[in-house]
Amino acid sequence: MFEAGERVRLKNDPAVVGVVTDRPPEERAGRTFFQIELPTGRRSLPANQLEHVLAAPDALVDLRNGKLSAPTDLRRALTHLRMTGRLADMIYSMGATNTEFHAYQFKPVLKLLNAPSRGLLIADEVGLGKTIEAGLIWTELVARNHDCRRLLVVCPKPLVEKWRAELRNKFNVDARICGAAELLDTLRDDQERREGFQVIASLSAIRPPRGWDDPDEPASGARADLARLLNDSAQDLFDLAIFDEAHHLRNAETMNHKLAKLVTDVSDYSLFLSATPINLRANDLRALLKLIDPDTFEREYLFDILQEENVPLVRAWEAARDTRVPMHELAELVGDLPEGRVLKTGERLKRLREELEKGIVDTPANRVKLAARIEEMSLLGSTINRTRRRDVAEFKVERRPQTVKWPMNEAEDAFYQRATQRIEAYAFANDINERFLLAQTQRLLASSLATAYRHWGERSGYLTLDEEDDASPPGTLPGPLISALGEICDDPAVLAGLEAADTKLAKLLDWLCQLRERDPDQKFIVFSSFRRTISYLAAKLQAAGFAIMELHGGVKADRQEIVSRFADAPAGTILLTSEVGGEGLDLQFCRILINWDLPWNPMKVEQRIGRIDRIGQRSPSIDIINLIAAETIEEQVYDRLYLRLGIIQETLGDFEPILGEIIRDIEFILTNPELSPEARAREFDRSIQAAEQRKMQAEELEREAPGLVAHGDSILQKVKEAYAPHKRLTESDLRDYIAGILVNTFEGTRFEPINGIDIEAYDVRLSPRAQAEFGHFRNLKARRYPTRFSRDAASGVKAVFGSNPDPLRHRNLEAIPMTHPLARFCAQLLDGRQVGVAPRPVTAYRVPHQPHWPLPAGRYVVAVERWSIDGLLPVDRLAFAGVDFATGTSLEEDAVEQVLMESLASAPQLRHLEPADLPHVADVMASHLLPALKERRTDFEGAEAARHYDDVATQRALITQHKEREKSRAETQIRELRASGSAKKMNITYAIQGKLNAFLARMDLKLEQINRKENDLSFDEPMLVGIAVVEVAEASA
Repeated sequence: MFEAGERVRLKNDPAVVGVVTDRPPEERAGRTFFQIELPTGRRSLPANQLEHVLAAPDALVDLRNGKLSAPTDLRRALTHLRMTGRLADMIYSMGATNTEFHAYQFKPVLKLLNAPSRGLLIADEVGLGKTIEAGLIWTELVARNHDCRRLLVVCPKPLVEKWRAELRNKFNVDARICGAAELLDTLRDDQERREGFQVIASLSAIRPPRGWDDPDEPASGARADLARLLNDSAQDLFDLAIFDEAHHLRNAETMNHKLAKLVTDVSDYSLFLSATPINLRANDLRALLKLIDPDTFEREYLFDILQEENVPLVRAWEAARDTRVPMHELAELVGDLPEGRVLKTGERLKRLREELEKGIVDTPANRVKLAARIEEMSLLGSTINRTRRRDVAEFKVERRPQTVKWPMNEAEDAFYQRATQRIEAYAFANDINERFLLAQTQRLLASSLATAYRHWGERSGYLTLDEEDDASPPGTLPGPLISALGEICDDPAVLAGLEAADTKLAKLLDWLCQLRERDPDQKFIVFSSFRRTISYLAAKLQAAGFAIMELHGGVKADRQEIVSRFADAPAGTILLTSEVGGEGLDLQFCRILINWDLPWNPMKVEQRIGRIDRIGQRSPSIDIINLIAAETIEEQVYDRLYLRLGIIQETLGDFEPILGEIIRDIEFILTNPELSPEARAREFDRSIQAAEQRKMQAEELEREAPGLVAHGDSILQKVKEAYAPHKRLTESDLRDYIAGILVNTFEGTRFEPINGIDIEAYDVRLSPRAQAEFGHFRNLKARRYPTRFSRDAASGVKAVFGSNPDPLRHRNLEAIPMTHPLARFCAQLLDGRQVGVAPRPVTAYRVPHQPHWPLPAGRYVVAVERWSIDGLLPVDRLAFAGVDFATGTSLEEDAVEQVLMESLASAPQLRHLEPADLPHVADVMASHLLPALKERRTDFEGAEAARHYDDVATQRALITQHKEREKSRAETQIRELRASGSAKKMNITYAIQGKLNAFLARMDLKLEQINRKENDLSFDEPMLVGIAVVEVAEASA
């Protein structure tokens, strides 16, 4: 009857497919029972309830024969495909992390997935969550490719702990911090064991030393050995490499840049994070883009060609979005688009022109799709992601700056004037160029008169400015200046008077008391640029009864730990910090910031404010209080620079890079002893007027920039569509999928709701057998994923499905997203027990109508297919089609998908069809749905093929242009050297020819690889996932 190893299925539930085990059949009450390995475990079933499965189930045959499955079978099949597939219209990282949803943060995810170079520069403005965007990208890559296990994060030293905390708390990634020696060992170990790793390294800890590649006397040490390993590797060593604060890499002559090149050359994907504004004319930006895609950005002329070719694309893109532009004008613009010397878009343009010629209905949805198709042709748009704060609707925190001014007392004013005169006299007498040091001396005077007096009086020989750099020691003042200042700072009585009658401190204490009374639940951040000032304030504020914490470059304790303690500290606590101490740290749980002193460089102030004015700030407004004494140079700087340019109230945006030059001018003016007060004021005003003009130009450039790098509006539209509940794996989808498989497979496994909590959470207890099998799975495939199931599976793990909505408040809950090992374990169980035959259930059910559904009450026939394409970018897609059973009217795909997925989630019961309906439904399938799906699939495959061949042609053109230009340059150089007749120059030609030959060989190899990729395109046979007859009843029925 049935042989061991044969595939069978249940007659009354055809979606359940299993395999006959080798256990002999047994007789029970006159009936023969066979043991079957089912998706839910082994069961003994009567032979008369089993039938052979000779091939994959045929859903249409089952439909005609009335063999219907439960709706849960179709839901499980769809969830399984979403869990294990690579669906193009699904964002797997959405809802899979402990982060809030912000649509713009998924733009980089989609851009990187579609980037031919497999690299991306995220140049968002400060405070928008670049770290989160990087974490989402890693989550997406891991979800789409289960072999994606090797992550490297490179960042400045002060940020390594922050990265470790962010990855663990928000993305469930347990990353190690390591230096060059540890990274070297990790890479060598992974080449043998292939277990993967997630590591964080500071830039200074792993950058190569000079001479690492010297052929005669190579440098030694772990950093040199690491560089040589990276350089010599013939295969990728990292699945994703992330470089934070990437502006440290912009100088191509530095070892920082060399490290980035070595790492990106052996990385499958690379990601660079920087608040670098978009200015495509800047060499700094091109230096970063060259790391991402050297073939495109290595040569300036290619970059310029790409910009030129992008301009008409931008015009067409803007026209597609502008409803005032009629379709026939848009068709003309598209018709005039050039195929390009570098940017190859011929196949996609051909398809688009044909469709526009046939006529496309002018609807908002069609315009969005047209704009998206045009935008996808932009190579520059897939290399840079730029989000500005003003474009983020949900990020509208109001900045409320307040400036506190007061007159100094007589003693303070006397010391201020006397010290200022000494500084000017020293500068005039010595005609020095150390204007930076003079400016810092003046700034310390403004920061704290008492601190400056004590500091200079002690004749310390240096001025401690809170600057920090891995490679350079603190700056040192010339001895004569400190001596000159020390001569007027040697009276203890004056120092005591300045400390006892410190008007600035009195103002600070007055404001702190007011703020504490007005906002008793708030904590406060006080910024100063100088460590000695911070120490002075700490002593004075503690004496006044305030709780104090310090965070600056001289603090040896872990900075992330200090931030965590400050977050947990009681209201009224004050954090005294500096720009360097707070660099890269998130302090958005605080909303009141006090600038004890103001740097002359507004970029420093922007960094300060950016600590609290960032994503996650719950308050609609933040208070920024500036303390400035009247009749001082600082008052001039504030009134002319900060107020006139609108700094502090608004973000700097793309005005930031211009400020550097302006600040140098201002420092020169303010420290020039040859200028009288009146002349200084005139020069200052002239400089500020120039700055205002430059700011207007910067704003104009910013308006142009999105066109050059592609706006990403259509990408945002895709993100918002993907966030709809029926487009993603919801919490209930994951819960029912995981719990259903585990409870049915392992007797004794329990999922019990937790009461008394404001979110849906469960106490999950695995049976001993489940623990053993899951432990084995973890050891093989998910050893590095941090999970409480490794130790508490028996006693119970409190968990939420999807993401933890409030990880700070619910720290004891483990999030189980689709990337969690438990979810992966369930998917593997189901795969193994389906023995290669995916169920294709046919079901029917009835559900009440929901007010938000896009379809009215009625009866609908729905079919779902999976389409798969392999090419440069492998793509899977679930396609939905539906018709009204009564009228035969075709339905919109998104409406069908929404009603099907949401109705299946309500756990409806199987409702058998009338015998007379069976052939009618089968005819609807054969005559309407399957032909409609075939037509759409043909269009889908054609579009993907066009994109594939255009991308291949673009890469081939880039390499060919690069090859020909370098060949021509080298041959011209060789001819000129030979023409000189010099024997010495003749010898040089041999070296040039050798380099040329090696270069041409590399380019030819790349062209071969491109040609192979061109032929890698293939289409899988479409798979009918399932059929459903859905009766949507009136809600009252």
